[in-house]
Amino acid sequence: MFFIGFFVLAISLNAKKPNIVIYMADDLGWGSTSPYGADPALVKTPHISRLAEQGVTFDNASTTASVCSPTRYAMLTGQYSWRTHLKSGVVNSFDPLLINPETPTVASWLQDRGYRTAQFGKWHLGYKSERFDNLLGEIRPGPNDVGFDYHFGVPNNMDDLHKVYIENRSVYGLRSDRISPYGRSYYGTQYFGYDAPQRDEPMVMAETTQRAIDWINQKDADKPFFLYFGAVAVHHPVMPSPENFGSSPAGTYGDFIHDTDDSVGAIMAALEARGELDNTVFIFTSDNGGDIPNDKKYNRPEVQALEAGLDINGDWRGDKHMIYEGGLRVPLIVAYPQAVKGGLRSNAVVSTADLFATIAEIDGVQELPADTAPDSFSFARVLLDPKKPSDRQHLVMRDAQGRQALRFGPWKLIDDAVPGKKPKKVELYNLEQDPAETEDVSKQFPEVVAEGKKLLQAIRDTPSSRTVGATN
Repeated sequence: MFFIGFFVLAISLNAKKPNIVIYMADDLGWGSTSPYGADPALVKTPHISRLAEQGVTFDNASTTASVCSPTRYAMLTGQYSWRTHLKSGVVNSFDPLLINPETPTVASWLQDRGYRTAQFGKWHLGYKSERFDNLLGEIRPGPNDVGFDYHFGVPNNMDDLHKVYIENRSVYGLRSDRISPYGRSYYGTQYFGYDAPQRDEPMVMAETTQRAIDWINQKDADKPFFLYFGAVAVHHPVMPSPENFGSSPAGTYGDFIHDTDDSVGAIMAALEARGELDNTVFIFTSDNGGDIPNDKKYNRPEVQALEAGLDINGDWRGDKHMIYEGGLRVPLIVAYPQAVKGGLRSNAVVSTADLFATIAEIDGVQELPADTAPDSFSFARVLLDPKKPSDRQHLVMRDAQGRQALRFGPWKLIDDAVPGKKPKKVELYNLEQDPAETEDVSKQFPEVVAEGKKLLQAIRDTPSSRTVGATN
């Protein structure tokens, strides 16, 4: 096909494969950056805007879940997380590695094709093979066993109870096996107290970003690389850097968005200094929508930002944890200056789970094996012509409880089943006519509900949703 040949030609003319960067922010809502309408009087994101000027901005991009771990799992494996044991919730502080080391990931796939690979920042996919009591000793399996040559990460989030960094297979800077619990985290749990350097929360973004830049600068110039950066911002607790503290009229939440933008800019600058920015596929997105507390009496920074006028999740209904679009719609910008025209927008339905198949196609592989990224659909053609639809005909998403929704055609069906809980009523929305999900039309269109349930069950019953065609 033409677009596949185009990408292969672009790579061959340059005599080297493109670098790949996936930058995934944490809880960054759809409306929180300049390319998605954030008021520049409140927050400024010039580096993310520059990415948009160099690439394609997707207005209809979703995650596979409205919480962290399942989205990150699906992004790396191209497989819905509910096909694993994780039917609801997220990976907890002492949970084992969610990814089976035998499961192909985009990292291992690229590693097999000559790429150097690394992961920095938030991991939140577990460590070891069984539930563990602590992170002492060798951490195996971990990121190094699922395709990453190097890992410097935060186990869960910026203020998790571990409060240390993990470097490859061990706690970074561990001095002894002594454990001295102390203090309390933002979540009320006691810090574990490893005998190792404790993370300084306001500096985590800068520290992990600099580590990523150092790794880029150490790489073999003749070998392409894949970098997955998991930002800890803007997940609570909101603790911006000293450099950006007070920089936003939207309060510390806006300051934290500025930290995210600065991090993106620093990585872009490092690539540019090496003359590699044009030959890098730079993907910017988030793991789910913004987290907006229901009880405003706590006056969390997110509430202060909303009151200042920042539309964290745009006009979408709901927020993180929920099955509605505010928890599932995310920013997605893909820049590849060498082969993709910049400054364009697309309304194609795409998912963060599609990054695996899209990267494979950019690398010249038209069709992945059925057992590789089985729920990932390439949108490579959309990068060359944003008016084209993606290959995705349906998308399954879930909330924190495990309740699932199916997008197909203009419809969004919210299933009535919640694992282990009393069934809720079916909901149906026409997202083309009612993008804000204000009117449940399940009673008016019982035939669409029946069709959606049948399609959803077919996807559940097959190991690869790429083999299931939509009928609508």
